[in-house]
Amino acid sequence: MKQTLLFLLSFILLTSFVEIKPDQRLIDYLGADKVSTLQKNNPSLIHYYNFFLDNSYSIETVPADKLNGNNFPVLDLPLTNGEIDTEKLNVLKLNIQRKYEESVYFKVKGSDQLFIMLSEKVFMEKYNAYRKSNGLMN
Repeated sequence: MKQTLLFLLSFILLTSFVEIKPDQRLIDYLGADKVSTLQKNNPSLIHYYNFFLDNSYSIETVPADKLNGNNFPVLDLPLTNGEIDTEKLNVLKLNIQRKYEESVYFKVKGSDQLFIMLSEKVFMEKYNAYRKSNGLMN
């Protein structure tokens, strides 16, 4: 019993000192001072943004004839070899209005890809599953 309590206490102390490394795209969007403040006062928000940057959207390649027949709004995103460069993509800078129930679709300028901003509902399901699997929530 004593060992279990000691282990639990040391685990809690150790994890409380682990700093969450913010994604560089978050720093580019919010600025270093704001991110530093979040790290100190609300580190769970850093987790949220880091996850959001890579998991709030999906990308699908679609035949050109199907793209031309639809009236999707067009996004100008960073491309490498005709495909979205996800390393350079900063979804926070896109200012896309997300919907709760519906995903939002965009044709990517200069490619045969669709950029799909996931609905808030689908994203939060993914985020909560991530948090649960990583011990960030009960």
